[in-house]
Amino acid sequence: MTVLTVSRQMGTQLISFRLKDEEIALLMQQADPEENPSLTAQRLVRQLLGTEEILPDRLTTLLTQVSEFQEQVESIKGFVEETIDQRLEAVDKVVNEAVDQHLKEELQEVQTRFEDWEERLDKYFQVQRQSLPLFNQQNTTLKHARKRPGKPLNQSELAKRLINPETGFSYTPGSISRQKLKEDFPQWSQARDPLGVGWAFELNDGLFYPVIHVDAKA
Repeated sequence: MTVLTVSRQMGTQLISFRLKDEEIALLMQQADPEENPSLTAQRLVRQLLGTEEILPDRLTTLLTQVSEFQEQVESIKGFVEETIDQRLEAVDKVVNEAVDQHLKEELQEVQTRFEDWEERLDKYFQVQRQSLPLFNQQNTTLKHARKRPGKPLNQSELAKRLINPETGFSYTPGSISRQKLKEDFPQWSQARDPLGVGWAFELNDGLFYPVIHVDAKA
């Protein structure tokens, strides 16, 4: 057995393999007079690879170009992956915004339905109270027409004080909540106060304060 060693001048890589004596004899039949087995093996391998016509410097250049091409491919791959990540982030943002908008619309719809049901319940209980002989407009007015308040009221207290001119009964807190931020709330509340007192809502503490001078408007 003979060890045939082939080295390549592109780093420290060393290729070694064993050939039988018969194979060495066949290899030498392909050799030129001045070639040893290693040179013959290199020439035959280059013929097999199709690189026997490439000069060493051209081969080096080719390998360098292949290496640079691989680096470019890796760079493009990184750019593509980064672009895909950015696109995915943009898609996630659009989806999240759409979901948030949908939730806001649903919340607004639920709130509108809740206010509608609250108003219906308010009317229902007003009708029920009207059907009771002990609850009439005169008794309700006397109940809430107390002395002029000297301190602010909360929403529930003001709702009990104000009288709905259409039914003759007090309002619900929800009814006051829907009116309190309107510009004409002082006039609106004055027209419904038993003593003609106007009220103004204060955002800082959430209380309602009596207003001294208010132009009466229904």
